[in-house]
Amino acid sequence: MPASDSRPAAQPGRLGRLWWLPSGGIGNGLDDDAWAPILEVTGDQVAPLLAALGEAGVPAYAAPAAKRLGAAAANRPRDYQLWVGSSAHGRAEETLIKALRRVPGRAGRPQSAATR
Repeated sequence: MPASDSRPAAQPGRLGRLWWLPSGGIGNGLDDDAWAPILEVTGDQVAPLLAALGEAGVPAYAAPAAKRLGAAAANRPRDYQLWVGSSAHGRAEETLIKALRRVPGRAGRPQSAATR
């Protein structure tokens, strides 16, 4: 039997951002070893929320969310999935609660373990 190979999943810190996050998004310049989806937001909310999270020291990234099907989806602006660094998830929740009071627009449902 051959020796066990080193596998990237056993070393999550070596995976890098692109392993965790979808391509085509933008970040706030902070990085983390692991990422978690936290909220769907509209395009006009992305920049102010990324800035607020950055000021709080929370790594954040937003990428276009998966397209929804149906007539109702055709009339809605494109949503973005907001991701945060797992090491700062609690701080991200606190920051978003405060920031969403100041940022106009519609935020989607928070992502929970049950909906992922």
